[in-house]
Amino acid sequence: MSKKIYIDPGHGGVQPGAVKGSRKEKDDVLRIALKIKELLKGQDCEVRLSRETDVDVDINDRCKDANSWGADYFLSIHRNSAGATATGNEIWIYSKATDITEAKARNLLNAVTKATGLKDRGVHKGAVSYSDYGVNKYTNMHSALIELGFISNDGDNKVFDETLDKTALELSKTLLSLVGAQWKAETVKGDVNGDGKVTAADAREALRASAKLETLTEEQKKAADMNGDGKVTAADSREILTEAAGIYGA
Repeated sequence: MSKKIYIDPGHGGVQPGAVKGSRKEKDDVLRIALKIKELLKGQDCEVRLSRETDVDVDINDRCKDANSWGADYFLSIHRNSAGATATGNEIWIYSKATDITEAKARNLLNAVTKATGLKDRGVHKGAVSYSDYGVNKYTNMHSALIELGFISNDGDNKVFDETLDKTALELSKTLLSLVGAQWKAETVKGDVNGDGKVTAADAREALRASAKLETLTEEQKKAADMNGDGKVTAADSREILTEAAGIYGA
């Protein structure tokens, strides 16, 4: 039986969450939640979202839905807000959470820290101004509420946008591992860093590997070996760069 992952994009509808100018938390978190759902298609799990459009869903209804569905893990996605200089990612768990729940949350926070490079603000129990967030208190499975940077910080917003695909990928991989499933990587030729795109950065990684300046994983080697000769060479790097420029095969 496949594992079940429940993703909860916070707020929605008349509840915008944190706001800066025209930017709303409810929109940002839905964007990444939908990407995670798409990435987890074809993996050994089932995925359900508390909302897939801009609607307001009661907290109790979100929890009841996850509980009745029998989710194995529940992740609520949010963005933080404070002063203009506040920065970083953090994650919250139930005040009475077990060490296992805390360890799972730590893995998720490590994943987004790796993807974004933003400050790691830690794993916290409870809630900011009251005992617990409802999504952690009223769910029956391991759960966490993650804050992906500060919407009040222009720099964090820039990072959120620029690393959206990478963050969604790292979260997807980690969520699978948290429920005991293994990520089935589809090797995309040229995508050495696994962010779903072929860019000059991939060409640089391949070139460094060909010069023995960087060690690639087996999956990365497969992606970098453009001509299929079983080696990563400067020629592969050139092919990747050509494809990144959009003139591959021209």
